[in-house]
Amino acid sequence: MARRSRKQITLKDPRAMRALAHPARITVIDELYGGRVATSTELAELTGLTPSAMSYHMRAMEKLGIIERDESAADARERPWRAAGRGVSFAALTTRAQHAAAGVLTAAIVETQQRELESYVSAEPDLPAEWREKGILNTGTEYLTAAETKQLIDALMAAAEPFRRKGRRRRKGTRRVRAGFLVVPIVD
Repeated sequence: MARRSRKQITLKDPRAMRALAHPARITVIDELYGGRVATSTELAELTGLTPSAMSYHMRAMEKLGIIERDESAADARERPWRAAGRGVSFAALTTRAQHAAAGVLTAAIVETQQRELESYVSAEPDLPAEWREKGILNTGTEYLTAAETKQLIDALMAAAEPFRRKGRRRRKGTRRVRAGFLVVPIVD
């Protein structure tokens, strides 16, 4: 596998943010930024789209600089894709258009996570025993200063990092796992 660029992809264009709000594109970004290199056909199977529809999405994301071709394929007929960087984030949101687009993308990401949580809860009784009771939703409110909130975010990111590095490789006994956390100041 060709080595991925270590740059952070920073979205500034509101059109790009809105373009990524499609559920299939969110799944592809998760998969490729998780370390996978995959063809449009493989990603189509993952998302339930046709290979031609997935190819359209892949070319659109390539134009945005989110993904790129991986030239390491042994077979020239295979045209795999990879992440264009180590992560995707928003630029400082300074315009109304950027705020609106970030809201659309954030809502789409949260909807995807909600569907995954609901699917897990309904399927859990039928999962193999080792995969039951492995999901958690734990929420609460705390009274923190801005500095303490930043410390909490940094601590959670640091705790997740070893698992993110390890989880980039598919190994026997593994499955895709959604890991996330929400830290947000409550606006009264």
